[in-house]
Amino acid sequence: MKITLRPYHPTGVVAIIGGAKKTGFNNRGVDYVIEQIMTDPDLDVEIVHEYDDICKKCDRRVEDENGSVWGKHHTCPSAQDEKMIEKVNADNERFFSATGLQFGSVIKMRDLVELLKEKIPPAERGGSNTPYAKGLAKLSGMYAT
Repeated sequence: MKITLRPYHPTGVVAIIGGAKKTGFNNRGVDYVIEQIMTDPDLDVEIVHEYDDICKKCDRRVEDENGSVWGKHHTCPSAQDEKMIEKVNADNERFFSATGLQFGSVIKMRDLVELLKEKIPPAERGGSNTPYAKGLAKLSGMYAT
């Protein structure tokens, strides 16, 4: 099985697995991705530029023949918000710089968890008692052989 994630999504998904509250409006997409992560220990994750498996289940994503900065054939309000676009691009660049991954990279979720622990450790995201740290620990335990 494979899921697709945009670069800025993995750390947020890990934090939600660790108990962070879902603050967005797209819980169906997040729930779908988390279900895949929690049920498939051999899950592949492809890092994509366009709409990922979270975005594809969002009610705010609508058909648009012109597409948007986020992908072909669809748009959403965030694609119209210059500050959001800048934030997403900056978050993506931080993720790429830290992990060495790029658009099109495919990595096992278990390996992505280890990469996040090494390259974006909890100390860089608020410390060892944060939902992100707890999510990394939960997933590490789940993937331990």
